[in-house]
Amino acid sequence: MKVGVFGSSHGIKGFIKVFTDGETLSSLKAPTTCTVRDPLGNTTTIAIESIKSNGNHFLVKIKGYDTPETVVKYRGFSILWKKEELPKPQDGEVYTEDLIGLRIISKETKTPLGYKVTDVIDNPAHPILECKPTSGEGETILVPFLNRFVGDWNLETKTLEMIEWEQWIAL
Repeated sequence: MKVGVFGSSHGIKGFIKVFTDGETLSSLKAPTTCTVRDPLGNTTTIAIESIKSNGNHFLVKIKGYDTPETVVKYRGFSILWKKEELPKPQDGEVYTEDLIGLRIISKETKTPLGYKVTDVIDNPAHPILECKPTSGEGETILVPFLNRFVGDWNLETKTLEMIEWEQWIAL
């Protein structure tokens, strides 16, 4: 499961910035190993010596990479962690990966709307839900994953509530 993306190097000791949705990395303890995936989809394992919060991102020290020039090779790589090794989401939280496949229902009427979540798109402001028709007919709808548009989700019944769904179809 993707938990972050490497950005630019930081400082002169080989730290690299990691941008992530939420606080997942703050609960992981270094030293540890993890899998990283390059933009072409190739994966490799790295050893992380330290992880620390730094404003709106984290700083990571990768074992064996001690200068900004060496660590920059990981820029744009995704950090992957096994889901079972991640902390359980708190009440009102969900890993965005778990939303994929949920059927869309109306918050107002609780009736199925004939769409399901097919992807969660990373966006600096907030994730965006890609919703496609379950029957294969109709347009793809993009909905910001914000409380004013998305209601409750239920991973057991595999449903996700949309608020005033008609406004998305009209667009």
